[in-house]
Amino acid sequence: MRGRRSRTVLILSLISCVSPWGASRAAEGPKFRADEWVTECDSRPGPGAPDCSITIPFWQTRGGPKGSFALVVMLQTGNMAIVGQPFPNRAVLRVDKNPPIECRQSRYCVFPSIPALAVLNQLKIGSLVLIDVFTEKGEFSFSLTPKGFQAGIAKIRAWGYRTE
Repeated sequence: MRGRRSRTVLILSLISCVSPWGASRAAEGPKFRADEWVTECDSRPGPGAPDCSITIPFWQTRGGPKGSFALVVMLQTGNMAIVGQPFPNRAVLRVDKNPPIECRQSRYCVFPSIPALAVLNQLKIGSLVLIDVFTEKGEFSFSLTPKGFQAGIAKIRAWGYRTE
């Protein structure tokens, strides 16, 4: 379990270092973009869960504090996190009217595994994503549509990866 968490933190840190807007350039497999959502997979489909990620960048440049963030979903593990600048200390994520989930780690705010898996399923059929990010510089609130996430899942299936 610790190895998976270390791998997730490493991947999330690569994503935030390589591109503050989301997708890492390190992956060599297929890439797809729908709306602002970026879907990437490893180089070949194979047995088992896909080694794919879906990322959505979001930012605030007007008014109070400025911030750039990304919601990163690692499909193989079901892990989800918020990364960005300024570093998040806490984040709350809600899909439609479902119960929200919360993470409370600084720098890379990784959501707990079991609630993240529930949200992953909600993203597949939902219509609205609400995200609140809390940093030392202030609070940021965002609303997004999961349509790009849903298109990414469909594209992953079309590439021949298994998603269930």
